[in-house]
Amino acid sequence: MREVNYEALREAAEKATKGCYIVGHTSGNQHGNITGVFFCQKWKGEPGGVIAECHVNCLVETDAQAYANAEFIAAFNPNVALALLDERERNQQYIKSRDQENEEIALTEGKLLIENGRLVADTLRHLADNEIDSDYFAITSTNENGTEIDHEMAITDYALQAAGTVDELVAALESAENRIAELEAREISLPERSSMLHRTDFHDDYQTVMAYKVSEVIAAIRAAGIRIKGEEHGNKTRR
Repeated sequence: MREVNYEALREAAEKATKGCYIVGHTSGNQHGNITGVFFCQKWKGEPGGVIAECHVNCLVETDAQAYANAEFIAAFNPNVALALLDERERNQQYIKSRDQENEEIALTEGKLLIENGRLVADTLRHLADNEIDSDYFAITSTNENGTEIDHEMAITDYALQAAGTVDELVAALESAENRIAELEAREISLPERSSMLHRTDFHDDYQTVMAYKVSEVIAAIRAAGIRIKGEEHGNKTRR
């Protein structure tokens, strides 16, 4: 399925004749077969000005198919197209607002984690400063060989060690938040698109499409500081 250009579709629908369309004004040949089916702008419940014609030809082999084509085009009129495009935009705006809300919630939770982490670290240090050094309790730790060892540790030492661990976690969380903000702020300025001929199939007609030049897109990605998979630093290809 080809990618839909919603902007071009909206521009075309806005330029087209507004109002409901209706199928009508059929004509027949000497054999009684329909030679043309027209869909028209509806005027006071009846077919008005002819918009286009669907007739039996090499691609439309039956009268029923010609009718079906006309009825579909009449049903998918500019008003319907604009209504669907408006609904799509509303859905996109809703998704964007929800993403923004989720992002704000995540940032708030991250800030609370940092604040709570600092509070825990300060509390542990306060306990260590005011605890009696002679108070010990049994703990189990693992040495470099992976062997568990039972020993005693002063409460003050344990509190200071825990405070240091919390400090490291808070620092890591702050670093991650800064990195996320940096990545979200990074933007890519895409180059201008160029018109080119394109064929999707051997039997299809040539079509003009707007496309980006690959080398210019790659340059824009690099300019934003994003590495491309398969390349090393310095834009050297891996071997």
